[in-house]
Amino acid sequence: MSFRLLIFLMLIQQFAFSQNIRSLDYYKNSAHENNPALLENKNLQQFNNLQNNITLAQFRKPQINITADYLFAPFFFNYGRFISITQNPTKDAYGYDVNLSNGGLYAGQLNAALPLFSGGIIKSFNYQNSVQNEVLKNINNQLVHDLDNNITNQYITIYQIQQLLTFQETIILHVEDRKKIQEVLVQKGLSQQNEYLLLDIELKQRRFDVQQLKIKLYDAFSSLNNTCLIQDSTTYIVDPPTIPLSAPRNQYNFQKKFELDSTEVIARQEVFNIKYRPQLAAYGNAGLNSSTTENIAHNTGISAGLHLLIPIYDGGQKKTVVEQNKLLLENSRNFLKQNSILIENNLAALQQQINLTRQSLEMIDSELLTQETLLQILKDKVVTGQISVTDYLIALQNYETSNQNKIQTRTNLWLLINKYNYYNW
Repeated sequence: MSFRLLIFLMLIQQFAFSQNIRSLDYYKNSAHENNPALLENKNLQQFNNLQNNITLAQFRKPQINITADYLFAPFFFNYGRFISITQNPTKDAYGYDVNLSNGGLYAGQLNAALPLFSGGIIKSFNYQNSVQNEVLKNINNQLVHDLDNNITNQYITIYQIQQLLTFQETIILHVEDRKKIQEVLVQKGLSQQNEYLLLDIELKQRRFDVQQLKIKLYDAFSSLNNTCLIQDSTTYIVDPPTIPLSAPRNQYNFQKKFELDSTEVIARQEVFNIKYRPQLAAYGNAGLNSSTTENIAHNTGISAGLHLLIPIYDGGQKKTVVEQNKLLLENSRNFLKQNSILIENNLAALQQQINLTRQSLEMIDSELLTQETLLQILKDKVVTGQISVTDYLIALQNYETSNQNKIQTRTNLWLLINKYNYYNW
């Protein structure tokens, strides 16, 4: 390694430590905090918890209200009068049946009603809410899992571009060194001008490639920031992704989802069945209730009673709902079977691809060792004129291709592991 290359690598390292370094966890945590779907699910869970309070208020606590009524039911042409209010109209008078209207109504009452023996009803509603919260938690976990998978893939892409940039800068240093040496040789008449021009063309192409990679890097950071809802336009040095292969699982998340979906159907059935239970409620009122103003001051009092409701026949609704829920459960079982097969097939295929990719990396590493040795030999031969610059550039391009293959293969390995972990969950 040349002294200039060593200096360059040291500067790169110092630059990395002088800048803000971003890690994969940083982007994951930012997405978890900012994603509106995750925040919505948390609010929905709190919403369900508050629903329990409403259920308790409906079925455990008395409902109290005040009512006021005034009914005007006059008679016409009663005893020769055009309009009058009376409870004793003549047969020729026109108006509502006095037995129905009493000639009017004056009422102001405080009413209270309280369901009795409602513990089973409350339990069914609370159970449904708890199941819905579990479903929301599972949906939240799935959202986090999908988000992390997407962020990891984008992060790997950024790291790949970063590695390609670093390697291109290294190649540029090699070419610049050769170009300076070649310039001296041309000036001394020890080498031809075209040899120097070939290096100049190569150097310009490399710098153009660096510019294109920087464009890709900015675009990749923009996509990642948008996914994580981070307001930033800066490019950073990113840490190498650490993505260990997850251990085989005995149960997958889709199986839990099936269990929750089935439980939710059963909970809805229980709530639906509430209306078929006998329901007893106590009620009472106190206040003013009169059909005339003549003795209205003495028409104050109280009343109380019990209301019993026993459902008898609903036209077969209950049976139909049971059949509908059976169909929903059957659909869930079908999807469970399908997902089981797909998961096992995908994991087996990905495991094979991961093993082959690891073997490929070992082969590329072996090839690179040979190419690095060859390049070191050719650098000296170019100076002495034993080989042409063209031969050296061909060897350098082959070395670049192998390095790019290594970066791409290592990237593919991370992507495969991330995909395996996504399914193995």
